[in-house]
Amino acid sequence: MDITRRQFLRTTGSSAILGSFIPGKIFANQPTTNKPVTKGRTLVAVFLRGGIDGLNLIVPHGDPDYYKHRKNIAIPRPARDGKSALDLDGYFGLHPFASALEPLFKDRSAVALQAVGYEKNTRSHFEEQDTWETGVIGNSLSSDGWLNRHLASSTGHGPIRAVAIGGNLPRILRGKAPAYAIRGIADLSMPRMHGDPNVLRAALETAYCTKPDSSHLVSNELLSKTAAATLEGTRQLETIAKIEYKPANGAKYGSSSIAKQFLEAARLIKSGIGTELIQLDYGGWDTHNAQGGVNGGYANRLKDLADAMAAFSKDLGDHMKDVLVLTMSDFGRTVAENGTSGTDHGWANCMIALGGGVTKNDKPVLGEWPGLAPEKLYQNRDLKHTTDFRNVLGEVVSSHLGNENTSFVIPGHEHKAVGMIC
Repeated sequence: MDITRRQFLRTTGSSAILGSFIPGKIFANQPTTNKPVTKGRTLVAVFLRGGIDGLNLIVPHGDPDYYKHRKNIAIPRPARDGKSALDLDGYFGLHPFASALEPLFKDRSAVALQAVGYEKNTRSHFEEQDTWETGVIGNSLSSDGWLNRHLASSTGHGPIRAVAIGGNLPRILRGKAPAYAIRGIADLSMPRMHGDPNVLRAALETAYCTKPDSSHLVSNELLSKTAAATLEGTRQLETIAKIEYKPANGAKYGSSSIAKQFLEAARLIKSGIGTELIQLDYGGWDTHNAQGGVNGGYANRLKDLADAMAAFSKDLGDHMKDVLVLTMSDFGRTVAENGTSGTDHGWANCMIALGGGVTKNDKPVLGEWPGLAPEKLYQNRDLKHTTDFRNVLGEVVSSHLGNENTSFVIPGHEHKAVGMIC
């Protein structure tokens, strides 16, 4: 009996590998010719879900109004005592629990951009995550992810171009082009996941690679190419997954979930199969209550993130010249703390870029600072945005990944240089 793609996914449990490309809206101006991206480049996109408080990460200690708004949770001005901001440029500093990132800022392999956002922020987790993941304002519910549009408008240099490390494929990677959600490299190893690899290969070839006829629910060129790429990728990873991974250069990953994700990202990059997009998720940033300042739940979570990013950079060593790590979040938090020593949904936020693609200059913190005086706040409560987040995404697509189809990947926007990525 012939097996359909739907039956195959149901009976083998392979949705983590093959069921992870979900059609979304492909915009009408899709390029007719997809050119190859820059070979060897990788983007690691880290979504900090919940709306991270960027004012306590990249601390504006030179703005006196920061301390007026935050009596209990402000990070003290730099003092090199382990309890104060780590000065970056005389005006901005780094949360002390993010100290693992300080050397990377000092040698200019990391840079922050403050006051990033856009003019129609709704302060809704669901709507803003959709907006940041689709790169589309006002119609995000019917749009595909901007990283998927990058895949759809370019050609890569390996069998598995895009991977989300986690249980589900996030919106940012959903769309016409194939992308995969895995827990780790072992998920792409057929022997460990499915027993006999020949059984899965036979199912793949039947469900995806046969010529169209009435007995197959799904058989077209896209799925055929997807199957071929998946087969090739899994063949390569079968060998890699059997080898014990040892981080290089003395790097030590912690036990946090984000550390494990970064370790798998490093392993995937070093495998050499040409993966250019790796997406990580790290939630828990919706700090309405008991956020804390120098200490507390926010600080501990920030330490796990910073330590993981630093370990990843150390582990990759020379590979980092072709790797860019980019953080993003739903939105920023209110400038003033609330009555429960927390912060509420806000407006503009900071982003951090780390890696070889970062612009080398004398400024560790970029962007026009709008100020925190009451009259300078958005709606008298939030940090104003001075940089449109779509400009950052467009710069990453064009400058780092080498996709010239920026207007397709991030549509409906006139792009301006940010100077974050060279």
